[in-house]
Amino acid sequence: MENYYLAALFTAFGSRSAALLAALAKFDSPAGAYMAAPELWRETGLDEKEINKFIAKRDFDYPNWLKNFCETNGVQILTPNDEAYPHSLRQINDPPQVLYVKGCLPDLRGSIGIVGSREASGYGLKAADAFAADLSAAGVVIVSGGAKGIDTAAHRGALEAGGTTVAVFGCGIDVCYPANNKELFKEIARKGALVTEFPPGTPPMGHNFPSRNRIINGMTHGILVVEAAKKSGAMITAEYAMDEGHEVYCVPGSIFLSTSIGCHSLIKSGAQLVDCPEDILESLKLARLPRQPQLFNDDSGLGDNAKALLKVLSFEPLSLEEILEKSGLDLASAGMGLLDLEMSGRVAQTAARSYYLL
Repeated sequence: MENYYLAALFTAFGSRSAALLAALAKFDSPAGAYMAAPELWRETGLDEKEINKFIAKRDFDYPNWLKNFCETNGVQILTPNDEAYPHSLRQINDPPQVLYVKGCLPDLRGSIGIVGSREASGYGLKAADAFAADLSAAGVVIVSGGAKGIDTAAHRGALEAGGTTVAVFGCGIDVCYPANNKELFKEIARKGALVTEFPPGTPPMGHNFPSRNRIINGMTHGILVVEAAKKSGAMITAEYAMDEGHEVYCVPGSIFLSTSIGCHSLIKSGAQLVDCPEDILESLKLARLPRQPQLFNDDSGLGDNAKALLKVLSFEPLSLEEILEKSGLDLASAGMGLLDLEMSGRVAQTAARSYYLL
């Protein structure tokens, strides 16, 4: 029950209240602190306004409500004193004092965070999926932030490879953000874990995400950045990793995309450029994993027309006219090649009849 009282205190004072942590040392237990009279709180040296705010809104039933919520929804509350609390997370500056966990936290001794742009290109999504899949197949746990774009691709890649993944939220454990990931989060909870330091009901406010990013870094032994603008959450996560002495890996991108600027900047600053999952496995001193051809556009088994089209197609959509011009194929040959590529799951078509690599 003490963890519920501790969670209730951090809910009242804020999830990252260092002053509260110091004040709690003056009480026998979190339960004693939560129930204590105002005059005892004033002896702790906490700011008077904070104490008055806490006393005014303190709900003595909240710890019991929280216990019922967790038991009903299969959520566990962990603190740094719990054995199941990630060891690596204890080592960072300002580790979260309360973690809400849905699912089962895996052994994180072999883990990589994959982060990147919400507005990712097709190339970025493919890279995130491919790296996550291959790393998962080698036993690496994939940790990401559950957001759309690169995060979602990384989680899906890990799950599709039969691996384990952890999603760290910048909102309450009961808040589905983004809403489109509802089914994905259910699957992650079954095969990995959903994690947050924010209490139930907390909306996904912008200032929550830097806090979320430090947890992603703290739970992993390296961060892979796949597409990141110069100022972005992915860059914040990478900066946390560098500050903590963790490895930062970057997938190089197109010089014409704004979402490549962050990765290229990190590479110039000393991050490791990686163009295949084996680079990361070698860095982590894990067993080498044979490259999976289907993830890296192996063209074996394709007809000549399809092979010719692979040389001109990219992860950005091209119109049929552009494809004909770049490939030199006639309409019939291009049509046969495109059909071959679509049937093999290598190419998709937009509503406007443009084509792009998957």
